[in-house]
Amino acid sequence: MPGGGSAITPELSKVGKWLFTARALQNLTQKELATRSRIAQPRLSGIEQGLVLPTFPQLIRLARALSLPLQWFLNGAVVPGDEVPEIALELQHLGVIDLVVPNAVVPGAFRPTEQVIALAVSGSQPEPRIIEAIPAVLAWNRWSHRGLRWYGSRRDSRAGIRLAWLSDVALTIHRSEGFPGGCPQQRQLEWYVRWWSKHPTQPASADDLGRPARRDTLPPVWKRWKITYDAPLSAFAERARHLHSLHEQRRLPANLTTRPGNE
Repeated sequence: MPGGGSAITPELSKVGKWLFTARALQNLTQKELATRSRIAQPRLSGIEQGLVLPTFPQLIRLARALSLPLQWFLNGAVVPGDEVPEIALELQHLGVIDLVVPNAVVPGAFRPTEQVIALAVSGSQPEPRIIEAIPAVLAWNRWSHRGLRWYGSRRDSRAGIRLAWLSDVALTIHRSEGFPGGCPQQRQLEWYVRWWSKHPTQPASADDLGRPARRDTLPPVWKRWKITYDAPLSAFAERARHLHSLHEQRRLPANLTTRPGNE
């Protein structure tokens, strides 16, 4: 086992495979890459075969020699993946600090807030605890309504309207009882909702996000966006209160965007 028997994390389990792939794509021999990276050819061979792991300085040299980001050696791509385990740490960074995902993947970098949010609401059955946390993420973190529209249209055609609904949910809570932790992004939320309200493209059928509800029990904000998700408005407010309480208990430092309560 690489590393003298030490456990290999999922992120590093295919370093050798991705190194071989990158070298092959660039038509480099092991000898040529060894010269470029200043790593002995036997060591490169061992890395590619999965017998040893590169040290961090060696990984930097390989990335530089191949003109690739470090992310490549984690998943064979220049950007992190799109599934829940691959966005979990980014969502935690944006305020969903109680999100526990088995085998969450450490990314090589964090993506734009707008991209992470759009990924979180994509798919036929997005995770309910994530969906119900998104109004808090939208209310607390800095983001661009133009960027959210762009990312919301790329991965899943349903994401844009889902985000309009969740933005409207945040505004509805804020106007009725005050959003837990404040709503620094009220203006962005209003712009996003206004744009989608005027947008000519509306869903042909109701969207239940994989959790259909009885239509006669839906709040008005659900009906405005043809959403039939089975949860009351109070579930979103309670989720935000819980997350804000955790932030206060842990006294987390301000992140790279906005901390709840910094209104």
